[in-house]
Amino acid sequence: MVIKAYIIGVLVMLILFLIATNNVMLFAIKHNKMKKALAISYMIISILSGVAIASFLIWRFFIS
Repeated sequence: MVIKAYIIGVLVMLILFLIATNNVMLFAIKHNKMKKALAISYMIISILSGVAIASFLIWRFFIS
């Protein structure tokens, strides 16, 4: 039961982290502090890695 609570907590923190980093990237794009292609590629990579980690944790959640 403790492991399930840990997994849910990690998922919530991961989602909040991805939202925060993507908001920072959008802010940087709007203020021309970063090249648009670089920021968009970082955002895509962060979303895909977040989905991969979240799907693994959800899979572990239902297995255990």
